[in-house]
Amino acid sequence: MINAIATVLGCMALVVMIATVVRVVMVKLWESARVNPEYVQSVYDNDLEHRWSGNIKEQPSLLNDPSASQPQSSSAPRVAVAPATEIFQPKPVESSAVIAESPASVTAPTSIQDIESKRAKIELSVRGFFEAASMDQRLVFARDPQRVRPLMENYYHSHSQTPLEWKNLGWVLPVEEPGYRLAYAQAIFTNAEPVSLIIEEMTDGSFRVDWESSVRYGELDWEVFIKTQPAVPKLFRVIASKPQNMPSEASPQGSEVLEIKHPDDNDVIYAYFDRKDPKFQPLLQQLQTGNWKDVPLTLRLCFPGPFGSGKNARIADVEGKGWLILHGTRS
Repeated sequence: MINAIATVLGCMALVVMIATVVRVVMVKLWESARVNPEYVQSVYDNDLEHRWSGNIKEQPSLLNDPSASQPQSSSAPRVAVAPATEIFQPKPVESSAVIAESPASVTAPTSIQDIESKRAKIELSVRGFFEAASMDQRLVFARDPQRVRPLMENYYHSHSQTPLEWKNLGWVLPVEEPGYRLAYAQAIFTNAEPVSLIIEEMTDGSFRVDWESSVRYGELDWEVFIKTQPAVPKLFRVIASKPQNMPSEASPQGSEVLEIKHPDDNDVIYAYFDRKDPKFQPLLQQLQTGNWKDVPLTLRLCFPGPFGSGKNARIADVEGKGWLILHGTRS
């Protein structure tokens, strides 16, 4: 009887152990495909409904408050785009449709609608983007391929491509941007950490990946920029914060100083801008929305004065919100 009881207890213990292992595995698999709210907020700010991307001169409407015309759902988190230099979103109706219909009957898109029903198409495009064996194949799945081609050629001339083994598409979130159909998506691999990127729905129903923001493209390597201190402004995708300790070098009176680092480099620099200049108001808005901490920005940076003068870098201009650049609305 003692042997029988011992056998039964041993079997029960084995069953409990197996059930525990299965539960842990299922929890890990679920968490790998979930949206990490803290990460999304840290990258795209706490106020997800006030995002701006694109060129303020070309798209002044991007400064408008999207919540004024579109009610928000409290159950489904969405990433929205903001003003002046960078990152995502929807597209307008065909120009022929505008001619055929009255303005009252035409509604410009603001995000990818019914996105979950389009997961299969989205995964096909994102997977094709990462599994492309050549630059030409990758351009098939990239936004603005003609404009991006020379940038890709320049980038891959000095950056190797690491083969990634596709696993599946993780979460997808629609991104608010008047005149565009954009979304934020997670690509999951078996041999690397998940990658988050921006996608756009085209007029033919296909999807394209924003290559520039996916690689944090800049016109110059960060190390080279710091070493050579060019006087001509260069474009970079960076992370900016309010300095905890102000730099020793003095900045022009009335300027704001930021601590700036590249997402792929540990070297930190300080850069200033004139906070009274109207063109930098969108930059201030992004910084305030992001609580002045680890805010993704697309900036043009340069060094004033002669080479080696030790001065802080200067922020010459803002190219977008976050890391996405929009050039006018789609038509």
